[in-house]
Amino acid sequence: MQKSVQTNNDAPELSSASARIDDLTRQIEHHRFCYYILSQPEISDFEFDELLRELESLETRYPELRSPNSPTQKVGAPPSTEFQQVRHRIPLLSLSNAMSEEELEKWHERLQRAMESYELDSSKVKYVCELKIDGLSIALTYKNGLLVQGATRGNGEVGEEVTLNLKTIKAIPFKLFSKSGNAIPELLEVRGEVYMPVSSFESLNKALTDEGLAPFANPRNAASGSLRQKDPKQTAKRKLSCWAYFAYVTDPHIKQPTSHFETLELLQDLGFPVEPNRMLAKNIKEVEKYCEDWSEKRHHMQYQTDGVVIKTDDRTIWNVLGATAHSPRWAVAFKYPPEEAETVVETVSFDVGRTGAITPTAFLSPVKLAGTTVKRATLHNADQIKRLDVHIGDTVVVRKAGEVIPEVVTVVVSKRPKGAKPVEYPANCPVCDTPLERTGNEVVLRCPNTYGCPTQTKRRIEHWVSRDAMDVDGVGESLIDQLVRDGMIKDPSDLYRLTEEKLLTLERFGAKLAANVLSALEKSKTRPLANLLFALGIRHVGSGGAELLANHFGRLQNLVSANVEDIEAIEGIGPTIAQAVKEYFSNPINIDLIKHLAEVGIQMESPRSNALPTSKAFQGQTFVLTGTLTNMDRHEAEAAIKRMSGKVTSSVTKKTNYVVTGSNPGSKLARAEELGIKVVNEQEFQAMLQTAQSEES
Repeated sequence: MQKSVQTNNDAPELSSASARIDDLTRQIEHHRFCYYILSQPEISDFEFDELLRELESLETRYPELRSPNSPTQKVGAPPSTEFQQVRHRIPLLSLSNAMSEEELEKWHERLQRAMESYELDSSKVKYVCELKIDGLSIALTYKNGLLVQGATRGNGEVGEEVTLNLKTIKAIPFKLFSKSGNAIPELLEVRGEVYMPVSSFESLNKALTDEGLAPFANPRNAASGSLRQKDPKQTAKRKLSCWAYFAYVTDPHIKQPTSHFETLELLQDLGFPVEPNRMLAKNIKEVEKYCEDWSEKRHHMQYQTDGVVIKTDDRTIWNVLGATAHSPRWAVAFKYPPEEAETVVETVSFDVGRTGAITPTAFLSPVKLAGTTVKRATLHNADQIKRLDVHIGDTVVVRKAGEVIPEVVTVVVSKRPKGAKPVEYPANCPVCDTPLERTGNEVVLRCPNTYGCPTQTKRRIEHWVSRDAMDVDGVGESLIDQLVRDGMIKDPSDLYRLTEEKLLTLERFGAKLAANVLSALEKSKTRPLANLLFALGIRHVGSGGAELLANHFGRLQNLVSANVEDIEAIEGIGPTIAQAVKEYFSNPINIDLIKHLAEVGIQMESPRSNALPTSKAFQGQTFVLTGTLTNMDRHEAEAAIKRMSGKVTSSVTKKTNYVVTGSNPGSKLARAEELGIKVVNEQEFQAMLQTAQSEES
């Protein structure tokens, strides 16, 4: 095939797309962390979905710019280090979204085409409709009828072990009994959604407010925060509940249900709570009618739902169609459109971020929206304020999708009061009074006083101590605010020069707290190089990009000395990131920071080389695993293939090179034999690995 040639006219467009992809990736990674790890989202589900969809669209248009570490290839977020990690035996994937009836029909058309490509009869497919619960996904493992392990989704592959907390939820059975007298499976994995009933949420927030504490934004975040308590007694107080929606049966004497609707019936028979409004639809028209019927009725229930989950009923279809890295092809989540309401703009504030970006927020007369009281909304940027022509006192339409910060959609000009003053975007930084600047095609105005603006200093240090960065437990916004205000710290290296004597001069600081902070700081010195690179706050470098840079260069000094071409040559690192990295290390202030960090003992190199070995038998080859492996679990097998520069996919296609089979291999084996794909058993696969490893040594 002849390779297409990029013209000079294409270059600016490609460069612009690359910059936008980098920016979207950074935003999505940040908001994913806020949502999944902190349980403190900063934007609505709708806004997050829009960012992700824009990124997917750009990657589809420019596939050469798609990074293997793109958010579109990920599920959830990395599990917290505060809990023991659990490797899911079967990945706990997310769902793709359909934001309208038109998109739902397009999903249906893709499903039918996929089925027909595998010679499956698409005319008789049935669908199970279930209300999409706005909660926290969990995986429960039962052995011989007893609950032995419970975990959160995490990143889909690895979750957090929260068994004791889950045992405090009355809706989750500790021991299984079949109401119909059927046998209990030897091993049963159940997937479910933990949620906080609306009444429990309202009681919890009232109690928090009465104590002068910040309330939760919504039931989903309350459920997440409650389930991930270190003390199960605190979880028990939150009165959580659960719906079970999926099951895997592993038992030689019990047959796995082939119908999803039958699976839900099995779960109910075993004592699990199953969402009662499920329906078996004969065709896509019945699915659409179900979605329409529940558009309004959903607001009158004791649990929040923002859509409908639609799955093909025949589970054999699932095995054939498989999944992408992010979501199964046989299911989709239909999302209801964001809700809207009218309210009044009381005032507008302008906040300074870590990179100097100025973010306008409208403070509103309280209004009920999607079951919560809304008091503020984002105005995004100066262009948006100008487009909307917002005035103080204006009646505005705000929109949200059941999450925290909604957006101002439009101004009701006819209701504008006399003498209302237009919102004026500041020309100078609201903190340090430096004239604001706009870079390139960015719509965001920034304060260029990077190292002199107190708020930017605080935000950078807050980023430094965050979990994905240096993960310094006990150093939060309040402490950082005091330290910066009192002149004790001006950059992250100053944190490591703090002493017990200095800390004891701060408000409400005792010897024990000081010792804990100093211990956490000392522990953070040995974080991996990828964490350090992310912590530095280099523009456009998210946690995924930091990992790629750390793996390639191994030592911080190697990266500092690298030129743009060296950096850009790394797969997954585009020109925008490469240029931003080079600019960062060309600044003498940043070089001084690195010198000071080295002086206080920060580890600046990877403990060992992360270069991937290659093998002729594996390099560029695509593998599919099916069945249960005896001597290694699926994760170990996948990791071994990737270590040897092979690829692992979930579906058998003509591009598959090998299908590795364990016990009970299922339909993938039949598909491999049909296509003439080479099939190897576990022993043959291990022999291939041993040969490849001997080649490397």
